[in-house]
Amino acid sequence: MRNIIDRITEILTSSLMIIMVIVACWQVFTRFVLNSPSTVSEEFLRYSLIWLTMVGAANAYGKKKHLAVIFIARKFPDKIQMLINLLVEVIVLLFSIIILILGGTKAFQNAVGQVSSALGMPMEYLYLCLPVGGVLFLFYALINIAEHFKRNKLIAQERK
Repeated sequence: MRNIIDRITEILTSSLMIIMVIVACWQVFTRFVLNSPSTVSEEFLRYSLIWLTMVGAANAYGKKKHLAVIFIARKFPDKIQMLINLLVEVIVLLFSIIILILGGTKAFQNAVGQVSSALGMPMEYLYLCLPVGGVLFLFYALINIAEHFKRNKLIAQERK
């Protein structure tokens, strides 16, 4: 399941990045060559960057390629390091549920009926990135917690 979600998020983020580069080039062309800047491209790029950030951050977190401050944890014994890692995963889990999923759902509901000025896009599509990102973060946090316990079980078995 993890590989499928990883692949979907990779394809989504890569495709979105390619589209954003093309739209940004179009924006530059219309602004400086045609002297008539595109009104929809700036708004599209802004909203796409928000989606790219949410999905890309979840993907980076799932692959453990995210920015992490680990120099303090490394100063502790292995057992305490494992507890710190578990605590971090639980904090991410809670953040995903409370802020991203519940808060994002509330923001989504508040945006119903609003329309973006240039694109004419329903604003709930923009705010949908919060619960979607939250579900992805939650998925990866649960996998990381399960792997943490599996790793601890293997270490305990090796010590016997």
